[in-house]
Amino acid sequence: PDAAIHEGFQDASLGLWKVLCPQLINILDDKNQVTSAESKEENLEVVFTGHSLGAATALLCSVHYNSYFRRKDSDGATTITKHDTIAKATIFSYSAPTIVTFGGPKLCNTILAQYLRTYALEGSQILHLVHDKDPILANNQKLWDSLGFENVGVEMECDPNQVALPHCGVDETEIKKKKRRFLGSVA
Repeated sequence: PDAAIHEGFQDASLGLWKVLCPQLINILDDKNQVTSAESKEENLEVVFTGHSLGAATALLCSVHYNSYFRRKDSDGATTITKHDTIAKATIFSYSAPTIVTFGGPKLCNTILAQYLRTYALEGSQILHLVHDKDPILANNQKLWDSLGFENVGVEMECDPNQVALPHCGVDETEIKKKKRRFLGSVA
């Protein structure tokens, strides 16, 4: 059997990637110029996230990101690539993106999910946060099961009445540092 994906999610991600990619290039290039003055060893962290349709789109945009910025050579080693329109002498390291989705659908079949996990998103941490009170997920579960669709990453069942998420073994101080760095880069 062939790989299968929900066409609507694929179209949405392609449309968003056309808009997102040039902006991401500018942001990463600006960040790389600052980083190069400090250390050429530092990896830039990229996180894709979304809710519902945005969750599916975020996951697929992370695949576009990996194919655009990070490629495999014939030996299987990751090589960093830059688009032809960006002629820089210095090549920077782009780490595998992190993907965190909220209430996202199962968007592809097992064959494609395995390919995404093993090759296209190798090294990425992928977390799908869901809860059993989500009507969209509940109403579509039977359809996804009949199509053989599954999640690409780890699915974590959450309590819809709880505000906080478990720390998953991460130190509270580290969470605050990452939050400051993330919010500082967005502002």
